[in-house]
Amino acid sequence: MNIIKCPNCSQPLVHDKQSMRCENGHSFDIAKEGYTNLILPNQKKKLNSGDNKLMISAREEFLSMGYYDFLIGSIEKEIIALSQKDKGLHKQLLDLGCGNGYYTRKLLNDQATIHKFGIDISKIAVTTAAKKDKNSIYIVGSNFDIPIMDDSVDIIVNVFAPCDLIEVLRVLKPKGLFVKVIPIDNHMTEVAKLVYETFIPHESDITKEIEATERLTVVSTKNVIKEIEVQKVDIHNLIKMTPYYYKFSEQQIQQLEMMSVTLSFQIIIAKLK
Repeated sequence: MNIIKCPNCSQPLVHDKQSMRCENGHSFDIAKEGYTNLILPNQKKKLNSGDNKLMISAREEFLSMGYYDFLIGSIEKEIIALSQKDKGLHKQLLDLGCGNGYYTRKLLNDQATIHKFGIDISKIAVTTAAKKDKNSIYIVGSNFDIPIMDDSVDIIVNVFAPCDLIEVLRVLKPKGLFVKVIPIDNHMTEVAKLVYETFIPHESDITKEIEATERLTVVSTKNVIKEIEVQKVDIHNLIKMTPYYYKFSEQQIQQLEMMSVTLSFQIIIAKLK
């Protein structure tokens, strides 16, 4: 099944040499890095271009050191446990707001039957993702107008990025899983306290919003917390990959040699009825 949707006419897109084409003749080039840009020219002015090159580069370097791999392991365990109840792993996984593709390429990497797709609004991020991962399909597209066919995805993973639950409902198959990961409580409080007088714990109403859709039922909620020791270069990358970076002076960052940082996340998994 071709699950990628033409942004012009909503028909399925198929590979045609170095492009993706629908039955109505709309064609989109596949870049040399391997991704396809499905943002239409008239959409570019309306949509945020996403994370910039500095943030993407810092995120790739930091995550490649394995600091967040405990989170990936926890997500995998939850997905596998729930999938086994439905007699086996699902087939299509969409990383919605995939960024540089770290979670896309790492999640369920040993499952040969999983077909993975990553979508992000940032062309810079998707370029990085496609260069690093030739086993997944990457698309420049919006989380609020997902270029994926209706009822076509078994698992949607959405790590930290904003999303539209109406679009999630449209894209998910019946009994499909929606995996939402958010920062909670004192996530990165040590970094925040360097630039803010008062730290405000992370809060979210996403669980209530998911339940309010009536078609999604929250089936699993898990908090995962870890304290890490971060050395100089990794501290700099950690700060640069977050909005906190713009509150620091370059001198402040350079003075940081080592620090303990709390990583605190919640994994929420909902199932489509």
